[in-house]
Amino acid sequence: MRFENQIAINAPRETVWKFIWDVDRFIACVPGCKEARTVEEGKVYTAVMEEKIGPFRVKFPMKIEVQNSEPPATIRARASGNDSKIGSLMKIELDAKLEEQGPGTLLSLVVNVEVLGKLAALGHSMIKRKADQVMAEFVEAIRKNLEGN
Repeated sequence: MRFENQIAINAPRETVWKFIWDVDRFIACVPGCKEARTVEEGKVYTAVMEEKIGPFRVKFPMKIEVQNSEPPATIRARASGNDSKIGSLMKIELDAKLEEQGPGTLLSLVVNVEVLGKLAALGHSMIKRKADQVMAEFVEAIRKNLEGN
């Protein structure tokens, strides 16, 4: 599944860039994300994703690897995790681009999510609906965090 989102943020690009790299503040914006840790600054992180999707309560310990970053403009990262309890695997590829937009910033996100195993058996529409909900909550949390609204 592919998700694209553009977020207009009323904050300078440098401020948004620093926010993205502040692991505790950034992870707090991701619904269901807990226990984020820096393994290697700017390169490797871990986190646990917990959500209820359909009849399943999933818990994915995730390893997040930054593939490339060009401050303060782009980040490419990959994450993957396995919920052995329900026999499912999740892979995420994220491309983020920050562009100055007047006094603010336009944050463009392209996220590719692949779900395998029992969770995938729920069907594309149920997983997509949950992912859309998580993305909307994530966008709103980023705005509130950076704009103070």
